[in-house]
Amino acid sequence: MKLEKYQEADETLYSRLVFNRETMNMNYGRIFTEEESKLLFQVMLDINASESKLGFYKVFISHENKDTFIGMGALTLNAEYDAIEIEYMLLPPYWNHGYGSELVGTLIQMATDTHVSPVLIALTDPSNLYSKRILWKYGFTLEKQYLNDDGDPVELYRRGI
Repeated sequence: MKLEKYQEADETLYSRLVFNRETMNMNYGRIFTEEESKLLFQVMLDINASESKLGFYKVFISHENKDTFIGMGALTLNAEYDAIEIEYMLLPPYWNHGYGSELVGTLIQMATDTHVSPVLIALTDPSNLYSKRILWKYGFTLEKQYLNDDGDPVELYRRGI
């Protein structure tokens, strides 16, 4: 698995995620609008430009000397919880093959290496059992449940580094 920070030329790869109904239903409960997509992509680029260790990463797997884009991983500072938030999204063909678990393990190691915060958090849809299993596997525990700005249920998981 290879992670590279998103750059301006990568908007097409990013769009493959945020306009994929299955991926977005598991992560945000809906696909993004064109405006939301462009706004968030610019925020991601700004964070990537200002942060050396945190940021938003394209995720690739290699097969027969060819890199294949499979999703996104991110490490961001969440000031509300004084923690590093990990995020991850994979395209549906790569679900249930161990890539999500490998990606979370990689993000945890990257977060540990930053020395930014001793705490990690992750947010997930309560119905996303696969994501919850991955978080449990890596020692995250459920801290709270709440409704997001769209009124959808969210679970917040936490663990130390």
